Amino acid sequence: MSQKTIQETEASFGERAAVILRGWYQAQDEITREIEYVEGPHADILTDRQRAEIAATQKAERAGAKGEEYRREYQALMEERNEAVRTRTSALREMLFKTPDTDALSRAALASDTGLGAMLDLAAHADNKDLAHAVFVAADQRGLGDLLSTYFERIDPDARPLYEEFKAAPSEEVLERRLGDAETLFAAPEASHFATARL
Repeated sequence: MSQKTIQETEASFGERAAVILRGWYQAQDEITREIEYVEGPHADILTDRQRAEIAATQKAERAGAKGEEYRREYQALMEERNEAVRTRTSALREMLFKTPDTDALSRAALASDTGLGAMLDLAAHADNKDLAHAVFVAADQRGLGDLLSTYFERIDPDARPLYEEFKAAPSEEVLERRLGDAETLFAAPEASHFATARL
């Protein structure tokens, strides 16, 4: 399968997210270092303190607008990453758990845990991959790690890394939280953050 693993997708998008965050921090730093001119018809009668407060407010407004740009860019990236992860997770689910032999799946669903072990032994002995796969699906649903290990060792070793990738996939809750994180990551600094900036 040529599609990137979830881990590769996470790493790739993580690098791109880091670039956006660095850009946001650099933008804040530039705004902080820039001289902010206070202009207007009554600018000449302002005290130094008033001038400093106005300059800090103007910088905070500029930072807020810049933060909004970065927030939108970051959220778009997170939506793209979430979609890529969902697509891969769905493909893994189908590869791992889709069972064409519904009779074998029915028998595995009704078997006891001990019965599942016997079915897996029989499937391995008879080289019946459909039966073994049905046992795998039932063992996963019941959380029977020993049977899963036996399946990977005796029937389908190539499925182990796919299964581990599937189990490590982020939950829907985690995917949604990433979108919400943008509000915190790109929150505009208060005017007080720029209070000591040069005029």
